[in-house]
Amino acid sequence: MEKLQAIVQKAGLARRKAISLIQSGGVKVNSKVIIEPWYEVSAEDKVEFGGYIYKVSDIIKADRKVYYLYNKPVDVLSSKSDTYGRKTITDDIKGFVKEEVFNVGRLDYGTSGLIFLTNDGELADLLMHPRYKIEKTYQALIKGNPTGQELSMLEKGVEILIEEEPYKTAPAKIEKVLKKGENSEVTVTITEGKKRQVRLMFRAINHNVIKLRRVKFGPWSIEDVPNPGDIKKLNWKDVQKIKEDLKDRIR
Repeated sequence: MEKLQAIVQKAGLARRKAISLIQSGGVKVNSKVIIEPWYEVSAEDKVEFGGYIYKVSDIIKADRKVYYLYNKPVDVLSSKSDTYGRKTITDDIKGFVKEEVFNVGRLDYGTSGLIFLTNDGELADLLMHPRYKIEKTYQALIKGNPTGQELSMLEKGVEILIEEEPYKTAPAKIEKVLKKGENSEVTVTITEGKKRQVRLMFRAINHNVIKLRRVKFGPWSIEDVPNPGDIKKLNWKDVQKIKEDLKDRIR
């Protein structure tokens, strides 16, 4: 058994706001308004406030969930271990992240940038499921200066090989193009996550990638972890809102 106030707090409200909301009649337990912050609830109960209905058991479980943004450096493997002794994400975050977490999606060994780390399998599934079309934005330094026609090919989708099988990519968004002498820096957004997809897309228009960095993943930006190796723990309440929004898409 836990006090109602504690459960509302774990769902994301500050202590005073939780107490005030309960005492003003803004919280229901099993469809009944409860105005006593000290009212005890069990894991089987349902708590309703702010337009959402929560299972107490889910709030208790979610209270143990953690969420991190991580700026993966180049030459760090998106894996827990490596038989060849290469440095992995697990090695790099050791001492900074105490919980057992996993990366949502991957960046290849030579690519740097934003990765989302968590122990929340449900959210990971939502973020990775193709139906939600979570946007991922990359800055790619490529050889040469692409023409408008070549960039238009990316915007319409190009054919690449995935495990030796032809695959037509979904339309990409070209956010920005900057000339860097004989080369160019192209900022591109995609909603898929095939292995080495961005590199293969540029190869398909005859411009190999020299350097690649992911700068956005869903609602999160590299600005929160600007330097390679940086780690930032996210607020549970903020992530919960994103999680509920994703769930709403299929309700």
